Amino acid sequence: MVNAIKGLMISCDVPMAQFIINMNAALPQSQKFIIHVLDNTHLFVRSDVAGMIRSAIAEFREQNTYEKPS
Repeated sequence: MVNAIKGLMISCDVPMAQFIINMNAALPQSQKFIIHVLDNTHLFVRSDVAGMIRSAIAEFREQNTYEKPS
């Protein structure tokens, strides 16, 4: 019998993949969203967490953006 899991494949660079993996590791077991790490730049995750991942990445990028002082 075949088991199929609906998910979302994320393709990103290595640092962003590590950010997502660390974000997943910080969650309790019942809320973990990574189904499988395919390689260094591809992750297979639950499809219902796409918005949460996007908002966390946007917040991370905003915190790490240099703004020239005026």
